Amino acid sequence: MPKKIGIIDLGSNSVRLVIFEIKKNGSFKLIDNINDTIRLIENMICDKYINDIAMHKAVKTIKLYKKLCNAYGIKPNMIIAVATAAVRKADNKDHFLKLLYNSTGIEFKVLSGKEESLYIFKAIIHSLDIPEGIIVDIGGGSTEIIKYKDKCIKNSVCLPIGSVLATEKFLDKNIIFQEKLESLDMHIKKKLSELTWLNEEKNIALIGVGGVIRNLAKIHRKHTNYPLNQTHNYTMDVAEFCDVYNIIKSTDLESRKKIEGISKNRADIIMGGLAILNSIISVIFPKKLVISGFGLREGILFNYLFSSKSIYHCEDVLALSLSNFMHLYEIRQTHANHVCFLSLSLFDQLKELHRFGEDERNLLKIAALLHDIGISISYYEHYKHSFYIILNSRLNGLTHRETVLISAIAAAHSKEDFSTSWQEQFSKILLSKDIEIYDKLSTFLKLAECLDRSEMGIIKSLECQICNDAVRIQTIREGDGELEIFLANEYSNIFKKYFGKLLVIL
Repeated sequence: MPKKIGIIDLGSNSVRLVIFEIKKNGSFKLIDNINDTIRLIENMICDKYINDIAMHKAVKTIKLYKKLCNAYGIKPNMIIAVATAAVRKADNKDHFLKLLYNSTGIEFKVLSGKEESLYIFKAIIHSLDIPEGIIVDIGGGSTEIIKYKDKCIKNSVCLPIGSVLATEKFLDKNIIFQEKLESLDMHIKKKLSELTWLNEEKNIALIGVGGVIRNLAKIHRKHTNYPLNQTHNYTMDVAEFCDVYNIIKSTDLESRKKIEGISKNRADIIMGGLAILNSIISVIFPKKLVISGFGLREGILFNYLFSSKSIYHCEDVLALSLSNFMHLYEIRQTHANHVCFLSLSLFDQLKELHRFGEDERNLLKIAALLHDIGISISYYEHYKHSFYIILNSRLNGLTHRETVLISAIAAAHSKEDFSTSWQEQFSKILLSKDIEIYDKLSTFLKLAECLDRSEMGIIKSLECQICNDAVRIQTIREGDGELEIFLANEYSNIFKKYFGKLLVIL
């Protein structure tokens, strides 16, 4: 049976439970996710004691979370429970932790700022293909800033202010006053001025983590009618951030709640978090803001997974995610790998015709490996299911544009007509050359799929010859490849349409 684990993150603003299923082959998936806003850090007594109401609300919520874990067969010893800034700073944390344990049987670990930063860092380097950057995680009670390069943390700091504290100590929940924003900005910049490493490089990527920043991305997606409902690896430039920031700061609370995309549970504190981010941006001058859907909880998951010697720790973000997909959806790997090999052989030998580079080759490789993933839903019209699964599953290490293209190329492997409506639907994401890329790469995948139609690997390799008016492909085979060759030759007209030459496969 697959193993299930629960991770509880007792934060300053909210408490969240995520449940992951982990298979014996090391693949994993999120199967449940629940969140409750409890505001532990709000209205602390003398700024150092968590009040009784907040403590008992947390206990009640975690009791319910324990029941949900129990329904999944997860015992308390398989629940990884951590607490962050609010509990970290509380003088009555020992009493609170004892209350939690006596009431639920779950033992919470209070993370130091350094430990919290390390988990956040692990989440980012295993889910985003960004070799160098500055990570900013704005929570309710603290803000972690982590500078990294080449998979190593270079510097990090935990600022004792987050969206809830910034709102409580500097701003008003209802109306945003400019002078109060300026006071908060001065406070943040004073803290940042002590970090000489923060602005050593300009035009560095700024990676945003946490609920407020995810909500920022959702608001911007709604504002721009962005066609893909994905937060992870969503990119904004500084001007786009400023547009959202200026809209929100000009509203009162009731008007703010009506902004499309805003979380009703964050409407009163979102300005505090965005003001912190605005101050950081004004010091760093990043080239772009990349939103991460992964954070502390996923970092804890990766730490758990890679502590097991049976699970290979892959340094390549995309390779790790791709391997997880193929195992999770039980893709027939022998067939997928052979179709991939044949597709790339066509790509490499016919470069004179298409003149694409390594980026396009990588798109074809991933589409070929995942082209049959839709069979996990149903064989009938599985190409459509492949499109949907790839598009809506989080395949890390890819941009949103690459995800759309790979989904479409994979779906086009079938002889059935794949709808072209996706081209219009995702026109905001695609580039002008992408339809040509799709047409040509999908043709290679169609041919490769035909050339392994029996899934017996009869066609061992290909030798391509480009002539004046035709492309001749000699198959090197072991066994009777008549079916494969016949089916592949049926695409001769499509090949001529996109490459301008007849296709002859022997």
